[in-house]
Amino acid sequence: MKNLSDPTISEQQQFWETWNANMRDPEHLIEWCIRRAEAILLLLQSLNLDRPRILDLGCGTGWLSEMLAKFGLTTGVDLAESVIATARARYPNVTFFAGDIFKMSLPANNFDVVVSQEVIAHVPDQVAYLDRAVHVLKPGGYLIITTANKFIIDRGDFPPQPPEHIERWLTMPQLKRLLRPHFHVLRSMSILPMGHRGILRLVNSYKVNVVLGLLISRQHREALKERLGLGYTLIVLAQKRD
Repeated sequence: MKNLSDPTISEQQQFWETWNANMRDPEHLIEWCIRRAEAILLLLQSLNLDRPRILDLGCGTGWLSEMLAKFGLTTGVDLAESVIATARARYPNVTFFAGDIFKMSLPANNFDVVVSQEVIAHVPDQVAYLDRAVHVLKPGGYLIITTANKFIIDRGDFPPQPPEHIERWLTMPQLKRLLRPHFHVLRSMSILPMGHRGILRLVNSYKVNVVLGLLISRQHREALKERLGLGYTLIVLAQKRD
């Protein structure tokens, strides 16, 4: 729910203009982004949809939108106008719109899939944000949503952000509770294990993992942590209720 202390829409816009310009050069995506994109694309592929209409809700520079466009007709929307202008020039095969997601006109019951990558923790009203996804999805349409894991955020060292950056982190149970009024949760997972406080100090201890490495491979250790919900990124595939 929106708080009185939340930054104005223009303050949020300025933050994301700067952040996207500095952090999302599509030619130099960091490993986290690549891994997250791979997981999203695998979920989309698993749906076996024939040329679906896809909305990238909060698309940033559009680098993921371009990947989604290989599956079907893709539209990207974001608050940051100059970033969207660059995306239009860079990815002409995707339709882009800039504006306030909460106020812009979006067609009802129009999309087969909505992808929301790392957006829900940074909006003033999470319920209203999901209502927008419900509005644009066809009955039975799919939502693929990712967000940082509050359990990990609370047990790691992450740099402080300016007040223009809204941070409302979610645990997996909290995310599922937000989704359930309008969606069936079909799959959920976490990826990218990390953190070093509390229980994670033991789980991710270098010495402990060296010993475990004698019994189980690093790949299997990481997969086990992800299944236990100890990944930095939460990912959910959900289907809109009819």
